[in-house]
Amino acid sequence: MRHFIFTVTILVSSCCLALPTFSQTSLSVGGFSSNPDEPIEMTADKLTVSQTDGSARFDGNVVIAQGNIKIMAQLVVVTYLESGGIDQLSASGGVTVVTQTESAEAKFADYDLSSHSLALSGDVLLTQGQSMISSDTMNINLTTGAAVIEGRVRTVLSSETK
Repeated sequence: MRHFIFTVTILVSSCCLALPTFSQTSLSVGGFSSNPDEPIEMTADKLTVSQTDGSARFDGNVVIAQGNIKIMAQLVVVTYLESGGIDQLSASGGVTVVTQTESAEAKFADYDLSSHSLALSGDVLLTQGQSMISSDTMNINLTTGAAVIEGRVRTVLSSETK
């Protein structure tokens, strides 16, 4: 009986050690890099400008393009620096980010022009060709193309080579 309990204990311990202890991965998403000095083009169904807090609200079918990155959402709030330049773009409502080689979907996206980073959150799905990664969040350094993906990371990798 002791041998049986010992064997079960070893099996359970082995299974627990095989489970991931945290859910984070790092990878390069080379298509998600751009020059922060490139102009930003924004289109929407409606634009509301607030003089009190210095923000602009783009509503409905919003498309933002800068270099090879295109961001689409239903709502984008733009906050400005005191100098007048754009500080941050906060997108929500079916956010899709597309480059020539990758695409990502999320509930929310924050594009910080000062730190040149893009943070996606809420049911993130990254697609690179036939490979896919889903997670809770993805933070991309747009200067280097490096990304950190966290929170219930799940990958489907293609074995095809072309």
